[in-house]
Amino acid sequence: MTRGIHWFRNDLRLQDNTALNEIALRVDEWLPVFIVDPRISNDLEGSSRRNHFLFDCLERLGAELAKKNIPLLIRHGHPESVLPKLVEQTGASLLTFNIDITPFARHRDDIVEQRIRQAGATVIARQDHVMYAPSEVRTKTGGAYSVYTPYRRTWMRKWEDEPRLPVPCGRLKPAIPGFARDSVPKIRTNTSQVTRHSLPTGGEAAAHRRLDSFLSRSVVNYHADRDRPAIDGTSRLSPYLRFGAVSVRQCFARAMAAANAESPLEQGVGKWLDELVWREFYSGVLEENPRVLRESYRRDTRNICWNDNPSDFDAWCRGETGYPIVDAGMRQLRSTGWMHNRVRMIVASFLTKDLLIDWRKGERFFFKSLVDGDPASNNGGWQWASSTGTDAQPYFRIFNPTTQGKRWDPDGSYVRKWIPELEHVPTKFIHSPSEKEPDGSYPAPIVDHSKRRKIALERFKMARASETPS
Repeated sequence: MTRGIHWFRNDLRLQDNTALNEIALRVDEWLPVFIVDPRISNDLEGSSRRNHFLFDCLERLGAELAKKNIPLLIRHGHPESVLPKLVEQTGASLLTFNIDITPFARHRDDIVEQRIRQAGATVIARQDHVMYAPSEVRTKTGGAYSVYTPYRRTWMRKWEDEPRLPVPCGRLKPAIPGFARDSVPKIRTNTSQVTRHSLPTGGEAAAHRRLDSFLSRSVVNYHADRDRPAIDGTSRLSPYLRFGAVSVRQCFARAMAAANAESPLEQGVGKWLDELVWREFYSGVLEENPRVLRESYRRDTRNICWNDNPSDFDAWCRGETGYPIVDAGMRQLRSTGWMHNRVRMIVASFLTKDLLIDWRKGERFFFKSLVDGDPASNNGGWQWASSTGTDAQPYFRIFNPTTQGKRWDPDGSYVRKWIPELEHVPTKFIHSPSEKEPDGSYPAPIVDHSKRRKIALERFKMARASETPS
């Protein structure tokens, strides 16, 4: 009788789960486990929307497993201690899990694997969170890509030659007897903060409903609508991809099938798939360069003179900068744990180029606040916007927040939704309310964009000049 354990992490689904398939194929009895690691989940008592979403996904995964008479075990502690004990308790000879690429996870998993092998069991770790590992998408000289466009070309050739399609999960074997399903932890928090604007429903079924809705309704205009924050024109699948409630293979295959079936969908589908490849690109950047979590990727931007101005940073966090599109985005983030992607770029540019505050402060605030906070994508996005990263926006291209607001929210619908004090401002002034007679309900701009733009350009030039060639 062969027994196994599957360690669920960022793969909270039963279908097309690469490492879970190994359990289905190799053992006679098994148990699933999720471990609440205090080193990661140290804010469980706070108001983290990401943890609420995570635990909703866990609750629904547990319910699906319970239908098959399989208990989902929830354990608290360090996996490198919990898992060897569980292997001993169950008599398991196999542990499976899907790979994580953050420096912390890689170090932890190395210790887990060593201790499991010392306990006499086998470990199988599989690539699952992205379609292709960075080692599979290389330059002609065998190196890693640092520019997206050639990466995408190689990635797409890889897909054409070796498509990774969803794999139906084998029949899950019976549970190891003697274990009961555990309750998913509850988070003590201010309920009004969480329910004021509802979080997305967690779980695999909800992920597929959202994917169905996107492909049947929004994807046809995705290429045109994706930059308009007042329109529900994006997939909103990022939280589900973050925790693996749906696989990237399922998203890619379903979208390709939809485009092949209906030619009007091709342009929208193509642009959306491009965003999924960006996700793979940033994952590869982090895996190849773990240092990007603590420093700028580009050497010539490591000596930028950033401002240390807590009051400006607090105004940015609160959504009280006096620039409506920036403030609307930050208020959306604080209220929902999510922000439209175009607005993410605008607020990141504003923090780093107008307020001249270190991108790492913004990255940390976003990661703490976002339901879909993913280390690789969050870091990649911030380093792109701040012109410090791989394939970054050129430092001399600086978003004008007023112009961006007028372009992407022309009638002010997005701003009015998130800034009620501007609800009755005429559209003519909605993105520059300081030009009308102020009524004191909304702050004046805390900085002058044109002046700060000049300072930002000078500081980037100075940083580049001070970098000694290696």
